[in-house]
Order: sequence, then C-alpha cells, then structure tokens
Amino acid sequence: MIPIAESSPQPVAEQRAFVADVFHRLSQPLTALQCSLELSLGRDQTSQEFRASVEAALQNAERLRQRLLLLRELSDADDPGDVSAPVDLQHLLQELREDLLPVFESAGGRFDLTSDLVQIRGNGTKLTRALFYLLEYLLRSSPRASLRVHVGQANGHQAEIRITSEGAVSSAASVVDLSEPISAGEMEIARRAFRAVGGDLAFVGSAAGQSVWIASLPLAG
Repeated sequence: MIPIAESSPQPVAEQRAFVADVFHRLSQPLTALQCSLELSLGRDQTSQEFRASVEAALQNAERLRQRLLLLRELSDADDPGDVSAPVDLQHLLQELREDLLPVFESAGGRFDLTSDLVQIRGNGTKLTRALFYLLEYLLRSSPRASLRVHVGQANGHQAEIRITSEGAVSSAASVVDLSEPISAGEMEIARRAFRAVGGDLAFVGSAAGQSVWIASLPLAG
C-alpha cells in the first residue's frame, strides 16, 4: 500500500498552505485588536479618545469576522454540493446582474451580459456564491470599470464565461496567481468552486485598459 503522504502530495501541500494562510490572515486583526484594547486600559483618556479607541477595536473585530467568513467559504469551496439538477447559467447570471447593476451604475460603470441558453452541471447556490465573489472582486479591484460578460459553449463538454473588465484595473487584480492554493480570497473561492465540478478559472491577460478572465463549467449531461 502506498502511504497517503506519498500518494497525494498536492492536497497535503494545499492543506499546509491553507493553515498558514489562516494564521496569517487572522493574526493581524487579532494583534491590532489586542493592542488597541491594551492601550485603552493603560492610559488616562478623555471620553473622545476612549470612543475613538472603542471604534478602532470594533473595526478590527469586524475585519476579523469578515476574514473568518471568507475563510469558511474558502474551506467549503472544494465541496461541489448536490449536482443532481442542471443549472440554467443564463438565468443565474441575469439575477446576479440585476443585483450588481445598481452598484456598477452608481460608480459610473456598466454591466453588460450576453448569454446563450446553456445548462451546466453544478450546484446552483454554490455557483451563484462563487460567481458573486468573482464579480465582486473585479468590481472592488476597479471601482469605475465596466464589465462585459459573455456566455457560450466552448466545446461539446464545457460552457465558457468570458469576463472583460474595461477600465483602470489595479495591479493586484492583474497579478493574482491562480496556481497558488491561496491567492485573493474571493478569486480562490470561485476557482475552487468551479474546479470542484470539473471547471476552472483563468486570468487571460490585460492590454489597452482591458482585463480578461475566463471561467469554464461542465455542460449538463
């Protein structure tokens, strides 16, 4: 019998990277929270200074809560969920567009969607969250950008979602390394969720103010 450590080195390496990332992401807000509380207790303060210290502590606590939620989603992303029912990808993206369009318009951008009628294999709830994280990350990376999303059938087995972001994209958005077990949290959740059902997510490249991402998902059988 082949030892587990030798038969599956990649999952072990990813697990170690995940644990290291959890420690790193949580240690910073925890340290900041501890320091702000210790400073509040260790010196005389006016009521205004004390209020500012409490507000800083609350902000760090919220940062910690958000990171915990993100890490929980990340740890669950490898589970494909119930994939027994086909998912209407066009309908799913139309609903996401309706939810996000006011945010894009308020920032001076657009969100255009063109889609073929495509049914894919996957869990609708999990894929909705994954695509929401993906789109939210792109919006946050370039608040004034416009998105063009096109859905079509790449071949006889997979659907392709081509996402083009037009505008000044921050350097962080264009250098996310999706080969790493942990990169940008939202992008990694999307990638893992797509891979869990046999798809993938890749950064194609950027030029002339455009950044292009392609997600693939398996067609329903």
